[in-house]
Amino acid sequence: MTSPWLTRFVVQQPFEPFTMIVADGRELHVPHPEQASLGDYATTLIYMHPTGQVEVVAAALIVSIRTIRPADLGAYSE
Repeated sequence: MTSPWLTRFVVQQPFEPFTMIVADGRELHVPHPEQASLGDYATTLIYMHPTGQVEVVAAALIVSIRTIRPADLGAYSE
C-alpha cells in the first residue's frame, strides 16, 4: 500500500472505520482511530489489537483496505 493511501485512511477527519488485508490473508479491523497510527514516513503502521497487543505492520504488506459499513461496526467492536 502506498504511503498517501495509508495516510488518508489513518488520519482522515472525520475518521471512517476500515479493514486492512495483509499479505498473509489476515484482516486487521480498525473501527476506532486509536487502533492505528503511522510510523516514520508511513512505511509502517502500528496496529493495536483489541487484546492490547501491539503489532508493527510494513505498509508494503498491506494489500488492500476497505471501509467498514456503519451497520457492521458492532461486529468489530471489542
